Parts: sequence; C-alpha cells; structure tokens
Amino acid sequence: MSKPKNWPISLPYLKAPLHGDDISPTQVQFLRTKPLHLPAAPASSPATETPCPHVKIQAIQDPLHPAYGQHGLFATRNIAPGGLILVYLGRLHGRGTTSDKSDYDLWLDREMDVATDAAGEGNEARFMNDYRGVGGVERANAQFGNVWCERWGEVCVGVWALGGGKKNKKKEKDVKKSDGGGIKKGEEILGS
Repeated sequence: MSKPKNWPISLPYLKAPLHGDDISPTQVQFLRTKPLHLPAAPASSPATETPCPHVKIQAIQDPLHPAYGQHGLFATRNIAPGGLILVYLGRLHGRGTTSDKSDYDLWLDREMDVATDAAGEGNEARFMNDYRGVGGVERANAQFGNVWCERWGEVCVGVWALGGGKKNKKKEKDVKKSDGGGIKKGEEILGS
C-alpha cells in the first residue's frame, strides 16, 4: 500500500474511513445518506485520493514554531479560498469510546454522536497544526467542515481552505489556519 513520504512507520495509514465497532446501524445509515445541503467531492477528486496530491508531510524547521522538531502539513500547489484540500480520515466512533488523551479527535456530527479520531490511524490531515503561537500568523488558513465523499459514499470531515484576509508573513509554513486568503504552494496548512 502506498503511503505518503514521512509517514510514521508505526502508524496505520488509512485509504478510507474506518468504522469503529461501536458505530451503530443508525449511525452507518446517517453516514451513508447524502444530506442535500452538503458539498460533494466527486469520486475522482484529488482531495479523496490517498496519498493526497495536494499536500506533503514535512519536518518543522523553525525553532520558534510550537511544533518544532515535529511534522506539519504543507501545500504542494496553490489552493483557492473555499477549496477542499483533503478529507480527515480516522476511526469513526461514538461518544462512549472518545479518548480524553487524543489530540486528533473531531466531531463529524454531535447530534448523531459520530466523531473521527486519527490518533491511532489516519491520513495526512492528522499532521495539520494549530495556527496559534506560530510567528507571523494571525489566523488559520484552513478549517474543518463536512463533505459528502462520493468515493466512499459517506459523509466525511473535510479540510477546507479559508478565503479573504491578510497573507501569511512566513515564506514556508505548515498547512495551517493563518492568513485566510487561500493557501500558497509550500505554505503550512494551519487550523484552530
């Protein structure tokens, strides 16, 4: 199975959403029913390819970066404001199996009690860092939001480029929530 460069050897790489044992038939039905209001990613979308061609994982070189010595997610091409960068893959689970220790757990839908956790397995999106504390970055340049993924026929968490606002001052950044004006090639993708 193909994995992205710099993927941790000990961490399983997901090519599709992973349903945990606690996901009920009702939750599966919810995940596999396309909401009318939700944007869709076609099966051929690069945002659902694994590995994703829009991003790369690389070491954080800036000693002032809060994640210095770790890795971040960087754009491999310019991404327009509002564009779907990639999906956030992890283990889908309910509230009962949420780990308080996970930094990779995101709600897909609180009302339906479905979250996705990339602590134990995931894809490149798990390397997205928080913009807070990153020098020269005033706000996130990406945000999480649901998307209908035709490739798997279910609702997933997506990572979307933000639009408008000032540009980041740093030349090479992780993919972060930072300037909000789309994301430039080589820029770190940052969220909050």
